[in-house]
Amino acid sequence: MGLLSALQYDFLPSRHSKARVFIVSLFCFVLFTAITLYFIQLRNKQEHDALGQQIVQFTQQYLTSLTESMSKLNQLPVQECPAVSDVLIRNAAMTPGVRTLLLVRNGNIFCSSIAGAVDIKVNDLFAYINEHKPLDIKLQQGTRFIPKRPLIVVWLANPDISNSGILATIDLTNYSNILFSQGVSRFQGIALITENHALLSSSSTIVNVEQLPDGHYLSFDLNKFPLSLRLYGPLLSPENIRYTLLSGVLLSMLLGALFHYIHLNYHSIEREIIRGMRHNEFFVEYQPVIDSQNNKIIGVEALLRWQHPTEGRIPPDIFINYAESHGLIVSLTQYLLRIVAIDAHSLAYNMPKGLKLSINISPYHLTTQSFRDDVRHFISSLPQPNFLNIVFEITERGMIDNEQAMSDFMWLRQQGIEVAIDDFGTGYSALIYLEKFTVDYLKIDRGFVMSIDQNTLTTPVLDTVLRLTDQLKLKTVAEGVETASQAEYLRQHGVAFLQGFLYSRALGLDALIDFTYKFNRQIVSANV
Repeated sequence: MGLLSALQYDFLPSRHSKARVFIVSLFCFVLFTAITLYFIQLRNKQEHDALGQQIVQFTQQYLTSLTESMSKLNQLPVQECPAVSDVLIRNAAMTPGVRTLLLVRNGNIFCSSIAGAVDIKVNDLFAYINEHKPLDIKLQQGTRFIPKRPLIVVWLANPDISNSGILATIDLTNYSNILFSQGVSRFQGIALITENHALLSSSSTIVNVEQLPDGHYLSFDLNKFPLSLRLYGPLLSPENIRYTLLSGVLLSMLLGALFHYIHLNYHSIEREIIRGMRHNEFFVEYQPVIDSQNNKIIGVEALLRWQHPTEGRIPPDIFINYAESHGLIVSLTQYLLRIVAIDAHSLAYNMPKGLKLSINISPYHLTTQSFRDDVRHFISSLPQPNFLNIVFEITERGMIDNEQAMSDFMWLRQQGIEVAIDDFGTGYSALIYLEKFTVDYLKIDRGFVMSIDQNTLTTPVLDTVLRLTDQLKLKTVAEGVETASQAEYLRQHGVAFLQGFLYSRALGLDALIDFTYKFNRQIVSANV
């Protein structure tokens, strides 16, 4: 994992970032689904209403046209069937959807457009028709002649002759498009209802109204005719729900990814570091440095720390390395120098005179135009001269091998600042640096110190480095000392200063002053 990925994974989005993304995605999904389904339901209801009104209008127009034609034939019952049968047949053939026209006189059917002259009581053929009404419409499951074909029976009384009139039967099987072709395929169907009987567009059997489906429907009454319609169909179809859920999932994933990106951008590492400096989340701890000969504290190393408000303590090797590689190390170093300059007054007053105060300086800072101004400002902020000996620790890795670096080192020494190479031995050209640069200390990397107790292949390398520093008359500082055997080995091999958990971890300013006082007094007491 790269530095940026490691940093983002470790803390920058917070540990709850995945939960936040999930919550945002879930919220977007629920919100989108609810709003979309609401508007689909609203649209479907409007379509239901429009379709229902369309069917009502169509049905009323059809029945109006039919009854007007029947009204014109209402004078025929005064004549005998042979005289009017041709007219009756012609009108039945020319009226869409009509199976037959029947003439009624004195409650008896006496003429049919299909059978000619007949003599059948109206109630024997059409049990539900009330010929005493001016207009009556009934549903019937066929007749005794054709029993299985549902039909609509329309009765129109003759206003001038009692118990006389005309009947029309509409064949719903042969002419289903008359009432059931108005977009029904988009819904679950239409029910045609007369009093207690009903016929579904999806069925050829007339049923009682109580037997109609219980699904969602809209009801429509025909104002001029004793007939009503039910338009069946859910306001939300399975397709509506399925496509909405699928779209919601896709949209929520996209929005979740967008939120994650925005969240990362808003909480970017650069932004977090800058915000941390602005809100004083960074602070300095000091780790004591021990003189290997008298075991007294003779120096401290200033170490920058970061207490993130939500993620807690951020490891310095993570944010410092990132700052170096992304152009923020100068700002962090300037921040560090300001804090150290403030603490230096307490250090000078409470710590041994001549205390070595080591500060880590990135080699990248040396290349900036502001470096010397930053150093001058730092020096001017320190207490009186000779109270503290400032040491700049410059890591070997990333050091620039050019004339400017040598000039900067020389300039630092002219300002009374000693120079140490930090993590010596971990770079690829350590010996070249010793030849080109004049330094005061070499700081041996903790990896070499750890090899002392383990007797690994690194131990001979450490011995070589120590012999080299002895020949070059360079003082050495060993960091990461954790055991007494390590300290003794380093002391016997001429290492001047020791630093590590064997003596103390990094401490806050007040804790450092208290620790130094007790530690040095204990050493003095032991020597008395």
